[in-house]
Amino acid sequence: MLRDRLSGVTVPAPDVWEGISKGLARRHRRVLVRRFATAAVAAAAGLAVAFLAFRDPKPEKQVPAPVQTARVEPSQQPLQAAPSEEIAPIAEQIAAFTKKQAVAQAVVTKPATVPAAETVTEPETEMVQPETEPETVTEPETVTEPVAQEPVPADFWVEDVPERKTHTSKLSILSNLTTVASDGDLMYKASPMHSSSQTGNRAESSVEPVAGTPRFFSPLSLGLQVEVPVSGRLSVATGLTYSYLVSQYDMLVDKVRYDGAYNQLHYVGIPLSLSLHLVETPSFGFYASAGAAVEKCVAQRYVYASNTLSEKVGGLQWSARAGLGAEYWFVPRLGLYFDPSLVYFFDNSQPLSIRTQQPLQARLEVGLRFKL
Repeated sequence: MLRDRLSGVTVPAPDVWEGISKGLARRHRRVLVRRFATAAVAAAAGLAVAFLAFRDPKPEKQVPAPVQTARVEPSQQPLQAAPSEEIAPIAEQIAAFTKKQAVAQAVVTKPATVPAAETVTEPETEMVQPETEPETVTEPETVTEPVAQEPVPADFWVEDVPERKTHTSKLSILSNLTTVASDGDLMYKASPMHSSSQTGNRAESSVEPVAGTPRFFSPLSLGLQVEVPVSGRLSVATGLTYSYLVSQYDMLVDKVRYDGAYNQLHYVGIPLSLSLHLVETPSFGFYASAGAAVEKCVAQRYVYASNTLSEKVGGLQWSARAGLGAEYWFVPRLGLYFDPSLVYFFDNSQPLSIRTQQPLQARLEVGLRFKL
């Protein structure tokens, strides 16, 4: 029967059996590797558990100090009972004693520095006083040594007085505007003054103004001024100014008449003024000023028809002024200022101009001011 079943079975080729054998061998090796790895992992885990369970405890970082105990032996002296509130003070008891019973006993115990294990007690000291009159016992006064103190500075009691804020030096760039002299002016007009060409100096000039109403243009003035504080709110200012004056009138030049001729004057002056600052804030200032100025005409030129003629001018022009001023600082060291004032020009034999025709003038000085 077995033969019948195996009759149809074919024998595989040798290569097939060889492949099966190699496959079984590889599977066997895998099983061995897996078992070996499992055993190694188990062994490592066991060693780790044993290391953690049976290792010695580490000592702490800080070792507590040993506790020291001291044994105190009991004193041989009997303890004294605390005084009762009903017993009178010792001073009253001593005062009540008679002359024959004046005996006082004092016990003094002094602490001594000894090792912690022993305690030393000094013997009691008895003091017997002779039979005398009772004395009043007073407690010794406690003397407190003075505590050393730091020396007090010499200026400790000096009152702190804030320094008075004074204004600093200033540099001004100015421009003067003056009202022209005309019949419609609101300015005061003094009687006309005569220029050197209208008085006894005709030999020195070949130009003679013709009687009439001259026309004066607004003077143009520029200058540089330095202001220096003197004391407190007072300051003095000086500088250099330039003024340009133009007049138009009919004139005779070498006995020939020219209508509508021009006269141009150039003045250089040195002003000197004293200012009192009434209000001073970081952004605004108000002051009053007064002063004088001296000017020299450095050039004079006549323009008539298509001709020009230059002449020298002698003498000096003196003037005085007084007014009020205000300054506004739109940045810490730069601001604008306005200085309206009244100016009077003295008669100093100068050529015909707005100054000789109208000696009292209102002037508005406007400019930039810098804090130095």
